[in-house]
Amino acid sequence: MSTGRNAIPTRSAAALLLAVLAVLAGCSLPKRPDNPSFPLTKAEARADLARMEADRRPLERPVVFLAGIGDPAVSSGALRAGVMRTLEGPVVEMSFIDELTFDGARAKVLRETAGQLGVEVDALPEVDVVAFSMGGIVARFAAMPDASGRFLRIKRLYTLSSPHEGARMAAAPFGVPQGDDMVPTSDFIARLRETPRSYELVCYARLDDATVGEEFAAPEGEPLWWLPTPSGEYAHMSAFDDPRIHAELARRLRGETPHTRPPAAPLPH
Repeated sequence: MSTGRNAIPTRSAAALLLAVLAVLAGCSLPKRPDNPSFPLTKAEARADLARMEADRRPLERPVVFLAGIGDPAVSSGALRAGVMRTLEGPVVEMSFIDELTFDGARAKVLRETAGQLGVEVDALPEVDVVAFSMGGIVARFAAMPDASGRFLRIKRLYTLSSPHEGARMAAAPFGVPQGDDMVPTSDFIARLRETPRSYELVCYARLDDATVGEEFAAPEGEPLWWLPTPSGEYAHMSAFDDPRIHAELARRLRGETPHTRPPAAPLPH
């Protein structure tokens, strides 16, 4: 696993990576079926969000919103805006555009969560986490105790298009240390796979994700709640703006019955 703080790659390299992934993810998409386990249209989701916004509820615990790789908080900001319009309570948000290793990203999660909540790292409260793409596995890494016994105390982790089993494009030669660690066969992915979790993990994805790959968006054996990608949208890069995801996450954070219906339908071929 890559170690240390920001290695040779710069912020501009990370920004370039994000731009390239966006272009490559924007290929024309085939017609895909709806998910019977997640039967929700965008119109229905917007109506549900309006209902919840008219009856905002307090959070059970602070919520931490985490962005993806090379992202200056665009994804985390969109998720926060879409979900928190229905809720009230303490929120933490951060990006990792200045952290190009998982060690650095993990340290930032602990440091920024403590700072934004006004507590010491050793006194972090239990939190819920909403994470996009790489942010999901940063959260899982932060939940592992370090040599000093410090870790992020996660109660529920909600991930969207996260490379839990690696990422399709991780092997591309972008020169970012985190890219090497997101190769499906990497030691880092193996460590995540082998480390027991004490928190609830709920995984979402949209179909035809050329960046991460929906087949990698949940740990092996865990349910994946997938949605078809609307025509004309990037499967990965616009997932965080999807009102269907916002409505589902809002319901879960409000303690309401989610839109998803077990058992989770398998990915279509």
